[in-house]
Amino acid sequence: MSGEPAGRRVRHLTKGPARVGKQLDGRPPLHRALDAAAGLRAGSWESVESLALLAIEAGARGLPESGALLESAHTAAAGIKAGSYDSVRALAVLARAERELGSSSH
Repeated sequence: MSGEPAGRRVRHLTKGPARVGKQLDGRPPLHRALDAAAGLRAGSWESVESLALLAIEAGARGLPESGALLESAHTAAAGIKAGSYDSVRALAVLARAERELGSSSH
């Protein structure tokens, strides 16, 4: 896995600066979720699961970012040791994202 933070991989998919926290800025939840995912610790099962869920949602909306999000989830998962409940959950969500987006390249 690259040492690149998950935030850098996701940040280019959103418009404008990240505004995460209690401030409600009126943007749609998906855009706020993309910004929040940018702040997740790279190399965590939470980042894998979050990126996969975002890929599913982006794909359901027909957004081209779904492929990049799915690829980021795969990249993040590749460098993490499996064997915990969190890894099983994240990998199951990643498999669901592949199925829902029609991707079987990994």
